[in-house]
Amino acid sequence: MAIRPISNFCGPLLALLFLGCGMALPACAQEITTDSAFADAPFDKWQAEGPREQVPWQVQMLADKLSFHQRLIATIKVLVPGPELLKRNHDEHITLLVEVRNGEGVSSRNYGLLELDKLKPEMKHNDVEFSWQAFAVPGQYEVSVALWDKKSGEHNFMRRLFHVDAYKGDPLPGMWRGLDAFEFWSTKRDGPEYMFHSDVEGRLHLPLATKRPIHLEVLMDLSPSAEIFHGSFGHYNHYLSIALPIFKLFSQITVTNGSRSAAALDLIQRRIPFEQNDGKDLNWPSLSKALSPDNGPGVVSVKELKNRRQSPVYLREEIERRLSGASDPVAKQGERPLHVFVIVGSPMDLYAFPTLPAIETGSEEDCVIYFVQVDFFEPQGAAGGTGNVEKMLKPLKMRTYHVRSADDVRQALAKILEEAGRF
Repeated sequence: MAIRPISNFCGPLLALLFLGCGMALPACAQEITTDSAFADAPFDKWQAEGPREQVPWQVQMLADKLSFHQRLIATIKVLVPGPELLKRNHDEHITLLVEVRNGEGVSSRNYGLLELDKLKPEMKHNDVEFSWQAFAVPGQYEVSVALWDKKSGEHNFMRRLFHVDAYKGDPLPGMWRGLDAFEFWSTKRDGPEYMFHSDVEGRLHLPLATKRPIHLEVLMDLSPSAEIFHGSFGHYNHYLSIALPIFKLFSQITVTNGSRSAAALDLIQRRIPFEQNDGKDLNWPSLSKALSPDNGPGVVSVKELKNRRQSPVYLREEIERRLSGASDPVAKQGERPLHVFVIVGSPMDLYAFPTLPAIETGSEEDCVIYFVQVDFFEPQGAAGGTGNVEKMLKPLKMRTYHVRSADDVRQALAKILEEAGRF
């Protein structure tokens, strides 16, 4: 049973997690923070005294997974037997504290709080798991974890080395340069917030140096297509959980000779719900508004009912429009920039593709398209084809990368940066 730590938050998602497991959240009025939780406990004293175990527990640590954000995920778990907590149901609460210190002595802290008066009898059959997650860079850390029953005065304390291995065969070994060693995830997130991770401030090091001026446009297909997602919000949200981090990832590329912009497209409703042209990090408050729960694959308009076969032609129209107005303030006078599109989208096999003439903008040779296709529910080994998309965009040059895993995304990113760096 997984219980995530509270960090000055009393939102509906955590309420569901805690109350659903027989837990009770502290009143929001208490405004507990990591600093106040550590100030309340004699943590430094316990550190000086060394290991202690007055309450049965297990502490587990692992960091063996790459996220779609292209960061290594570190997990620290504390397991306490349910019967042990049940017999303490008059002890107000259990506090958990964690401190992670890197090789340079820089520390990161977090905490968890479990109210004990609402525990249910069925908890005697389960262990209760407290877990923290963070983005970590490879290296060795010193982790200190404490458990404290304030009313009884009992506490546990342990200190252990935790090694985060480097990503094997990393094609982009420099992308974590300058990041904080250990960045705990906040609990102030739900739904798209959880997918996007606006709580993590670290920015990836992704420079793109080219001889020729380029304009990089990162486009994400945000279409809540009933055709593609079969009317399922579950399928759509699974797609977003992969596409949003990839969109954020490519929008962190730093173009040293040119410019970068980003936009989200709705191919079905033929609109642009989000666009940003300043080359800065994605504006999450603005982007999050485009992810309205009222705009999903289960919401079908009257117009869509009349035309059951949906089409992605709006993607072609947008690319044509952007090419026709292609310009860049960094480009030398009289020199057109190379227009580089990175499109993050779902498989489009189920769309209807009308017969269309070849694109003619006068700048077809000044354009390269990279299509990062998220094969989010295809069976392993079977990938949606992109032949119809290539035909629709002829004669523009298009490269396709099929991604199902974070490793696929990293390899695709490395190849795109390598090729684009030769322009």
